[in-house]
Amino acid sequence: MSEEFLDELHKISHDDDWRYKLLMQGVKQTLATRKSESALKRYMRRKSKHITAIWK
Repeated sequence: MSEEFLDELHKISHDDDWRYKLLMQGVKQTLATRKSESALKRYMRRKSKHITAIWK
């Protein structure tokens, strides 16, 4: 989620119903953005980024 969205979410009170609606809207927007990415970008994001040289 974008920094602007998270800043707006932090400003809203925890008791406010709009907070949860705004959060769900942000999650849906993030999922839609990820779904519209190319298959290669999705694969690269899922790919594990472990460095095995440290393990030896």
